[in-house]
Formats: sequence, C-alpha cells, structure tokens
Amino acid sequence: MNSQITSELAPTRAREMWPRVTDWLDTLVLGDLSWRSGFPHAIRIEEYAKDGAFTVRAEIPGIDPDKDIEINVENGMLTIEGQREEKHQAGQRSEFYYGRFMRSVSLPSGVDQDHVNATYKDGILEVKVPIREGSESNHKVPIARVS
Repeated sequence: MNSQITSELAPTRAREMWPRVTDWLDTLVLGDLSWRSGFPHAIRIEEYAKDGAFTVRAEIPGIDPDKDIEINVENGMLTIEGQREEKHQAGQRSEFYYGRFMRSVSLPSGVDQDHVNATYKDGILEVKVPIREGSESNHKVPIARVS
C-alpha cells in the first residue's frame, strides 16, 4: 500500500476504533452491570450541517419516542436523554443496553434554538436545528483606537 493511501485511511481508522473498543469492553463484562447504575449510557450519534440546518442523528432502537425520550436545548447545548426499560424473559441472555441514556452536543453559532424539529423512524432519532440565514460562524471584529 502506498503512503498516500495509508495516510488517507489513518484518520478514518482512528475514528472507527473507539466505538469498537467500547463495544468490546461492554462485551467483556457479562452479567451484572450494576456497577454502572446511576451513570447514563452515551448513545451513538452523527452530526452535520446541511441544507440550512444542523442535524443530529442518534441510534436509539426499541423505545417509544413519545414517553421514553426528552430533548432539551439550552445555552447552546442540545441534550437527548431518556430510558429504555428492560423486559425480562425466562432463560434470556441479552447484550442490549437498558437503563438511562444521555448525550449532549454543542450547537454551532448561528442556529435558531427556538425552532428545533425532531423525528423518529426505524430506531433513529433525527433532530434538526435551523441555521439562521446570513449567520456566519466567523466575522471580522473591528478594532477601535483609544487615545
């Protein structure tokens, strides 16, 4: 493999490694996970700005969005939190995560926090925050001379 291809793949491999490592660590601890009680599980997300909106998509399968999820926007932070209740079955072995989950994301400057829209389909929660027209993340700051 030439060095150009190797250097292009390196950042992708590094980004992909951490979710896999956390999955692997979760699978090492089979049985009672009570030591984690009280600590919310961090859900997996992807975020991007496109078509005039900042979008956060979260993997949250197996929940009822009407009663199991709460979304808050405050002080430039979008927070998704909720709970997935465990349903016990005789002889069941499960690697699913049950309990509290939470994830907070910093919103970029220029978003309209008053008009947030959320949808849920096929286990994916999608939250869109519109970006105000004409807002720029960078602007020149004038310097006033003081005599």
